[in-house]
Amino acid sequence: MDPLVSIIMPVYNCDKYIDESIKSILKQTYKNFEIIVLDNNSTDNTLKIVREIKDDRIKVIQLGSNKGLNASFEEGLNHAKGEFIIRHDPDDISLPSRIERQIAYLQKHKELGMVSCLIKCFTYDTDYINQSTFIEKIQNHYIDKESILNAIIGNFIPIIFPTLMIRKQLLNKIILSQLNQEFDDQIELLLELIKIGGVEKVNKVLYSYRRHNEAYHIVKQHGYEEHTRIALENSDIKNHILYSKLYQNAKINKVNINLNQRSDKRILMLIDSLNIGGTETHVLNLVKSLIDKGIHVVVGTSGGPLTRMFEDSGIKIVKVPIKGDYISNRHIFGLLNTVKQIIDRENINLIHSHLFGSMSIANQIYKKYNIPYIVTLHGLFYPKDVLYSTCINASSIIAVSEPVKEMICGQLGKRVKDKVIVIPNGINIQEQTKDKKDNTIRKKLNIPDDGIVITYCSRLAWNKTIAAENFIFSCHNLALQYENLYAIVVGDGPDSSIIKREVDLINNSIGRDLLHLEGASFDVIQYYLESDIVVGTGRVALEAMSCCKPVISIGNEGYVGIVSEEMKELQWQTYFGDHDAIEKPDIITLGKAIRLLLDNPKDRKKIGLWSKKWCKEMFDEDLVAHRTIELYEELI
Repeated sequence: MDPLVSIIMPVYNCDKYIDESIKSILKQTYKNFEIIVLDNNSTDNTLKIVREIKDDRIKVIQLGSNKGLNASFEEGLNHAKGEFIIRHDPDDISLPSRIERQIAYLQKHKELGMVSCLIKCFTYDTDYINQSTFIEKIQNHYIDKESILNAIIGNFIPIIFPTLMIRKQLLNKIILSQLNQEFDDQIELLLELIKIGGVEKVNKVLYSYRRHNEAYHIVKQHGYEEHTRIALENSDIKNHILYSKLYQNAKINKVNINLNQRSDKRILMLIDSLNIGGTETHVLNLVKSLIDKGIHVVVGTSGGPLTRMFEDSGIKIVKVPIKGDYISNRHIFGLLNTVKQIIDRENINLIHSHLFGSMSIANQIYKKYNIPYIVTLHGLFYPKDVLYSTCINASSIIAVSEPVKEMICGQLGKRVKDKVIVIPNGINIQEQTKDKKDNTIRKKLNIPDDGIVITYCSRLAWNKTIAAENFIFSCHNLALQYENLYAIVVGDGPDSSIIKREVDLINNSIGRDLLHLEGASFDVIQYYLESDIVVGTGRVALEAMSCCKPVISIGNEGYVGIVSEEMKELQWQTYFGDHDAIEKPDIITLGKAIRLLLDNPKDRKKIGLWSKKWCKEMFDEDLVAHRTIELYEELI
């Protein structure tokens, strides 16, 4: 038997159009469907007209009050028996072959969760003729998946919800009641569906979309435009689209969210955004470790590329729309209300904040509600006014390195001296020592198995761009002597285009692909495992060392050199060149360090084995989590 299609039609006072709309469905070439009409307490003849249409496939549910489109659709979905779902507007018309063609498309494209179609936008009101022509033209311009997603990145949604046929199993993955219901539309639902199910269009007009002066989007046009802007911003869909390839390549086993509801340590981890960087990765690993040790943790953030990684790791994310480093007085009040609701709902008794905006919010929450908070300082980039306004009231301040501790004590002196504790970033040693699998990176980049690979990994911004340039030009100088040398740059940022131009120039000049610019990656470990030498700073250095790789440290503050047992104290005191340095980087100095490791493979192996041992003793995330929990216990 053909799969059943459930057509959900919320209605309210639409007696002018309802008969034509329902009969357009009854004329479908595909016959195995049900129509679920949900009446929102209409006061005109809508319900009477529906009951006069005699067809056993029509089911009428009277809601008793006007619950609106979103709630009506959810009620209809609860009654739907179909494998496929359509929400049909009662003033629109489906062309006869619509259902048949859309089912055929989804059966052919099993990877898609839903499919739309082209539209005919029509009106009998001369005031809306030009508008109808524009809507039809622009909606039908975007057909394939790539063009649809590019439109969304450009702040335009080229999908009209009732044109969709949706797999019910896709809808079952979304908790509708948790979506924003302020505007009586389904923009949030549409964006969530696109994130988890993808969408394309049948390249044929199958739906007639009516414009008239009672249409919801016309009556509420200004509100609709503003709501759409906010929905696009809050849904994090742009990051999802832009980083979709990274998600596909990320090796992570999705686990269910674990909240440890019985824990007496209830932490709100506040972080401005979840971009791809050392701070965010540290927070991800820390929260995972805390949850594994029975701590109740939820993460409050504005979102970002790593959001899905957090959620797939079993971490609960709550939306806190922190925008920018400095929060205005007008904006702070809305944020405080949002955060206080989270605190009350989750019974939070301690806030742990990271980065500028989160630190400001934690301070304001403390002053208003007397909830203690911890600040973690991740570098030397904090202005004194930010430190003063956020750290004075903190119950404790975690510095990730000795230079950071010296910085905060130097800036604020006696006011914070007794509150500062050094806890380094932690790494999962076991996770970094997985076996290499068929040299996948080398195969992808056409690097031979006997090639010597040097990897530089960093965000391409600030002084780290200078470090990247020193790296690629050092490799260029060495390539003439070492014909089997290959170099990889992993990372993106505002200076990516600069590095790309230089990489292309060098590769063209020597006539081979010496340098490979890989962009951002969620799984940088795979690059370290297939490298012979790693150049970087901070978390890059730690993760590479945990993979038994020799590291040359160079970062925002400058050059420190090869990380070895003899140099370990200096490396820790400078945090591998990111928080202090012994000299400014230059091509000659970096080249000498690379050459030294290239010429001494036994030393490379010896340094790599020691590096892993030192990481286990000093930076294991289990130790970091234990020290963090001890601090929590002191404060709660």
